[in-house]
Amino acid sequence: MLLLLLLLPLLWEGSLSQRLNIQRSVTVQEGMCAHILCTIEDYSTSPYGYSRVHGYWFKKEYYGYRLVATSDPYWTVMEQVQGRFHLLGNPRMNNCSLSITDAQSSDKGTYYFYLSKGDGLYSYLQPELYVNVTGSPNVIQKPDIAIPEVLESRIPVTLNCTFSWACGGNRPFKFSWMGAALSSKSQSSEPPHSSRVSFIPRHQHHGTNLTCQVTLPGGRLSSERTVQLNVSYAVQNVTITMAQGNRTTVFVPGNSSALVVQEGQSLHMLCAANSNPPATLSWILGNQTLASSQPSEDGVLHLDLPHLGPADGGNYTCLAQHPLGSKQAFLRVSVQYSPRIINPSCFWLKEGLFCTCSVQAEPAPSLLWWVEGKPVEDNSSSDTFQVTSTMSESWANSSLRVKVDRVPNITVSCEGKNPQGTHTMLFQLLPDGPTPSHVFPQGMILGVLCGAGATSLLALSLILVKKLRKKSVEAAAAEASRG
Repeated sequence: MLLLLLLLPLLWEGSLSQRLNIQRSVTVQEGMCAHILCTIEDYSTSPYGYSRVHGYWFKKEYYGYRLVATSDPYWTVMEQVQGRFHLLGNPRMNNCSLSITDAQSSDKGTYYFYLSKGDGLYSYLQPELYVNVTGSPNVIQKPDIAIPEVLESRIPVTLNCTFSWACGGNRPFKFSWMGAALSSKSQSSEPPHSSRVSFIPRHQHHGTNLTCQVTLPGGRLSSERTVQLNVSYAVQNVTITMAQGNRTTVFVPGNSSALVVQEGQSLHMLCAANSNPPATLSWILGNQTLASSQPSEDGVLHLDLPHLGPADGGNYTCLAQHPLGSKQAFLRVSVQYSPRIINPSCFWLKEGLFCTCSVQAEPAPSLLWWVEGKPVEDNSSSDTFQVTSTMSESWANSSLRVKVDRVPNITVSCEGKNPQGTHTMLFQLLPDGPTPSHVFPQGMILGVLCGAGATSLLALSLILVKKLRKKSVEAAAAEASRG
């Protein structure tokens, strides 16, 4: 071998008639590859008649020539180029093409091709090849990830990453997978140039990144591609947010959610649902749909309730409908207001006086009857009074029966009361005619008393009524004595 290296210049001088058809100079970036086409021409003796025909590529060093590629299995190339330099062509077919992969700065230099035919016949061919190696590339080819447009939550999926590198040959690359959807960092090397990864996407993986990284042969350069996962999933949770003035409250589904507001106040409520694609949202009060929206990117639906009144109280439902699964959240809104007496009545019957009264309020009111300035116990039953009362949410309903003969006049009042205030309805009934059909018009409502001072005002009214009754009796007696 050493003798051959020393004889190469002499052999070269004796083979000027044999030339290579090859480019004189090649530039390749560090870490990349080069394919150098080469053919043998103008040779004096055809290699077809020889049993052994081999080609050799040598690099010129300052101390001689070093073998970098050959088709001769008995020769060994220099260690620093092993696996990177290859004689692609078949010298027997006049092909001397050379391949360089994972080029390194030390590969820079001048190269010569040497051809052997048979036993002891050597020819060294010209021209020489100069290889120039530049710095590492800023941008190299990226791998490709085959991924469905939409992944479905909890459905297993397998993705494939491929890297078609022009100078890769059959050498496998090192693949690495990274992403929140993977249980751990995955590495693989699957010839020729692809890698697969399997995982089960979840709703929390929507919008996260998945990266396939490829490390080129030699381990000094890598390229990667990142995709964002689009995971379709059902509604995960529904939340209700309430804004009132400068105060904001978030109600968590599943808890006993209730909100107490005062009559006349305003509310702004927001329903939010987490799903992909976004769900259709609806605000429902009882059996009435107050607002609804088509699916939107933000997944929220607003509801404004200005100047709240008794009719605005109740169970508000935020419903999120989705093809993969729907959910809903509830919020009970309690609008507090002072008592209101609805449709009171008081009239004479054959057996005595009969009155009814209904009071609406929030919180639920108490109801009390007064007869001639004296309270009548609820649900009491005696020879003179009979009271029957029922309660239903924000309603109090009561009836009063008084077994009494008809008198010139009598005062009865219905009082509704809760922490918000008091409402009193006062009646004065004057008998006129014996038949019950004329009774109701004869009940005269003297007034409506509201507020904290209602009881004292009622007492004052009753005193005035008694004085008027006394004057009426005295006037009747005086008229009788004159007669």
